[in-house]
Amino acid sequence: MKRAALLSAVVLALPVLTLAQGPHEGSPAAVGLSAERLARIAPAMNRLLEEDKFPGIGVTVARRGAVVYQEEFGYADLATKAPLGKDAIYRIFSMSKPVTGVAVMILLEEGKFRLDDPVSAYLPSFRGLRVIDAGDPSGAKTVEASREVTIRDLLRHTSGLVYGGPPTTPLGKAYQAQNLFDPNTTLEQMVEKIRAIPLAFQPGSRWEYGISMDVLGRLVEVVSGQPFDLFLQERIFGPLKMVDTGFFVPEEKAGRFTTCYTYAEGKGLAPLPAARGFDAYRRRTRMLSGGGGLVSTASDYLRFATMLARGGELDGVRILGPRTVALMSRNQLPPGVSLPAWGGKNEGNGYGFTMSVTTDAARATGYGSNGDFGWDGAASTFFRVDPKEDLVVLVMTQRMPCDLEIQVKVKSLVYQALLD
Repeated sequence: MKRAALLSAVVLALPVLTLAQGPHEGSPAAVGLSAERLARIAPAMNRLLEEDKFPGIGVTVARRGAVVYQEEFGYADLATKAPLGKDAIYRIFSMSKPVTGVAVMILLEEGKFRLDDPVSAYLPSFRGLRVIDAGDPSGAKTVEASREVTIRDLLRHTSGLVYGGPPTTPLGKAYQAQNLFDPNTTLEQMVEKIRAIPLAFQPGSRWEYGISMDVLGRLVEVVSGQPFDLFLQERIFGPLKMVDTGFFVPEEKAGRFTTCYTYAEGKGLAPLPAARGFDAYRRRTRMLSGGGGLVSTASDYLRFATMLARGGELDGVRILGPRTVALMSRNQLPPGVSLPAWGGKNEGNGYGFTMSVTTDAARATGYGSNGDFGWDGAASTFFRVDPKEDLVVLVMTQRMPCDLEIQVKVKSLVYQALLD
C-alpha cells in the first residue's frame, strides 16, 4: 500500500513545534545542524510507511534547547485515514519507566530513603522472598535469597523480578496465577501478590527486565503518602506542563488517541486486540503501572526529556538536581553484570536507573556518544538524550513489537546532520 504520496511535506527552515514554554523554535544552522541533511529523515520514514512497517511516525529533534525538526508522517488510524497530528496521544509503554525513576529520585533527594535500603523496610511483603534454584533444571526448587532486594536493585533491574517468562515453567505459571496487572488490582495488592512468586535469580547477580518499576510505583506511594498518579501529577506533570500525560485518555481527548498496531513480517500491520487497544485506556483503572501504563504526546515527552537534558530543570522549575540526573544516567550495573544483546540493541550499553546508557559508543548500534541515555517502549517509541552533543531525539509511533530498525535509522539521520 502506497501512502507516502499522501504525507505532508517536511518543513525544515521554519520549525513547526510551538510550545508555550521550554524548548523553543530555532533554525538548524543556529545550533550546528544542516537543514539539507535533516531533510533525509522524510524519505527514510516514508519508506517505512510504504513497506507497511509502521502506520504513522513522529520525529522530533532538539539541540541546545531549540526544536529544529518535528514532523509527523502517516496516520493515527489506518482504517479512517486520520492523519497523525502534532497533538496525537500515544501509548508510551516502557518509556513510563524513566518517569517512575524521576519520581523515585525526587524522594531520594528529600532523604526519604537510601538506595541500598532493603525494599522490605518500606514494603513488608518483600521479607523472606525465595529464589529459583539455579541448579534445578525443572525450576521448581527454591532457595533462600543471599541478600534482600534493595531499592537500587529495583531501579537497575537486578532485583530478580521479571515479566514471567515461558508460561509452561513453574516461574511462568506463578506469574500467571497472580495476574499482577489486573486493571482492578491496586499497586498495594500487586506488591502483596509478589509474596507468592520466587525471584528468578539472586538479587544483584543479573540484569533482567521485569516488574521492578511497578514495585517502585508502590514505593513512591508508601514513602510520599500519596497515590502514585497524584504524585506524578503534582511533582512532575504539573510543574513540567505535561498536559496530556497520564494513565488514561479522558473522553474529551479520545479523538487524538492513536490506534496501536502489531506488525508481522509478510503480513503487515493489524490493529492491536481490543483488550490491549483503545478501550484499555478509556477509563481510570486501579492499576497504575509505572513500568508501562502511561500515555503521552510528543510535546509532553519532549518537555520531560529536555528537563533531563538540562540537568533536572525546565522553565525555571527544578525537578531534580544536576548530580541526581547524572546518577540516573550513569551505568549502575555491578561488575560482571551486563545487558543481554537483544538483537544488538544493547551492545555497548550499560544500565543506569530506569534507562540505558552508552558506555562504549564504538560497540553501540549506530551513532551516539559515551554517556548518552534514554529508553524505548513496546510500541516502538524511543528517546535519547546526548549530553555531549546537547541533543534530544524523540520518536513517537504506534507499532508493536518494539522495532530496532527505526531507532538505528533515526539516530543515524540525526547525527549525520550535525556539522559543528
